[in-house]
Amino acid sequence: MVAVPAPPASRPHQITLTSVKAGTRYQVIEQNTGETPGLGMLSPRDKPVVINVKGPSELRSSAVEHLRVQIDGIPFPIPSTVTGAMFVALPDTFTSPPAPKAVAAPAPVPKAKKAR
Repeated sequence: MVAVPAPPASRPHQITLTSVKAGTRYQVIEQNTGETPGLGMLSPRDKPVVINVKGPSELRSSAVEHLRVQIDGIPFPIPSTVTGAMFVALPDTFTSPPAPKAVAAPAPVPKAKKAR
């Protein structure tokens, strides 16, 4: 009997999807497990969909060129050669470094009013 090594555990990532055209179907599939953590339809006025994944994943869509994808808040450009009902391989999140945290700008100090 041969033991099959399990894929390495990776840290969770967030994939954020928005659409620029009404009625765009999407499906996100984790390649290591075959699970589908995200499935649905998007329109431009919908709130962004946030999907948590581990490991490499795949994005399938009815019109993938109409989707805007972010991984951990960093835009992921869809290649211009991918159109229609095709899929996009999202990067291996195990080897991808975590996104840098945004530093909040200090609040402006209000000007003091002069007494008359």
